Amino acid sequence: MEYLRELASGFEIGQIFLTALELDIFSKLQKSQSGENLAMQLETDPNLTRRFLDVLAAMKLLVKNHDEYCTAPDTAPFLVEGSPFHARYLMFGIKSRKTWMSLKEILKKGPTGEPDNHEHNYDQQCIDWMARGAVLGRLQATVGQIRDLPEFPRARKLIDLGGGHGLFGIAFAQENPKLDVVIFDKPEVTPITQTYIDRYGVGDRVRIKSGDYTTDMLGTGYDIAFEACSFAGNENDSRVFFRQVSKALKDKGLFVRLTFTVDDNRTGPLSSLVWDLRDHLTGHSHMPMRTNRELFELFQEAGFDSERVIDMSPWCSMPMRLIISRKNLKSSGNSTDSIRTEC
Repeated sequence: MEYLRELASGFEIGQIFLTALELDIFSKLQKSQSGENLAMQLETDPNLTRRFLDVLAAMKLLVKNHDEYCTAPDTAPFLVEGSPFHARYLMFGIKSRKTWMSLKEILKKGPTGEPDNHEHNYDQQCIDWMARGAVLGRLQATVGQIRDLPEFPRARKLIDLGGGHGLFGIAFAQENPKLDVVIFDKPEVTPITQTYIDRYGVGDRVRIKSGDYTTDMLGTGYDIAFEACSFAGNENDSRVFFRQVSKALKDKGLFVRLTFTVDDNRTGPLSSLVWDLRDHLTGHSHMPMRTNRELFELFQEAGFDSERVIDMSPWCSMPMRLIISRKNLKSSGNSTDSIRTEC
């Protein structure tokens, strides 16, 4: 019963949190102040505002001292606008609120057809924010998994597709002193990538390449191709992209993807399924969510044998998987029944 009660009250808690984000409560309460003073700034009802702040304090998002409130130190780095680790992605919950409020109607009538305008401006601020998020554990764990592959010490060429800040490619080069790395991204991103390469002093073995990795030449002879959550195409786009990667790799070269998938029976992970449902409610998918098997079938079409699925959830804020595939000598590929899943 407690679980069911929590499910039923989740909507209320979520609305309180999203409204606090919408009103920029956490930035305004970097310094302690009373509920009355905050209500004057927000032009809200003082009595309701105090009760609203009390709930946020009970949620451990604020600290209450007598009649004053301030943002909790543990959460401030993620909730205060302009902080280094500001979790900007939380604002997407505000944008999708209308969709979820209309869930019953959409289930009856079908997708709304309204795009969610989920777009990133990949400027310096955005790339820096992504870099800070990566070093909270995801980067280290991913590099560790790939470093431990028997093929990695023997690798001499690696391409990081959609590498952005380049920290993955830079780390790979640091782990293997004989490895040359190409970080491939859009022309507006690679100058920012270069600043990271210069900062870490690896410019002799890490270089940038600009373009569209679904249409432009990637180069050839790579031992490993790596891609982390940068590709968001549909099924046909995926076929084109994966074939591009296959052409760039040596025979038996590895294609390693850090991405989101759902279980083959579509009962988990929960957050990935919620994401998938939201995209289908609008009819506009930001990043199509495929089952492991659906992804493996696309790999096979492009000439890959899928070998391993590693659960990266312990080191990521969402349940990501590391998918390891190998370019086969023939385009037929192996059965997906032999794939090893490590969860």
